[in-house]
Amino acid sequence: MAEVYDLQFYRETGEIKSPEEVEKEIIESMPDLDEIATVMMMSSDELFVELLARVEYNESLRKDVSTTTLIQELTNRALHMELLCEVATQLSE
Repeated sequence: MAEVYDLQFYRETGEIKSPEEVEKEIIESMPDLDEIATVMMMSSDELFVELLARVEYNESLRKDVSTTTLIQELTNRALHMELLCEVATQLSE
């Protein structure tokens, strides 16, 4: 029987991996996905308060989320709000 390879991974990296190897990597990255899902469900105010607590008081309300993930999510939201405001401004002209 012929082996199956993940061609999408090959296109992106130039490395050939079997589906088993790719599945193993997906399973290993699951905690990261849980962390991202947690942050995406938080409101912007919650994200800001959590980051403020870590920076100002060296305390954390959510120990399951890294500071890097908090900053990335806040940055993404700020960029999306900026883009939305720019588009709205152009539409109103």
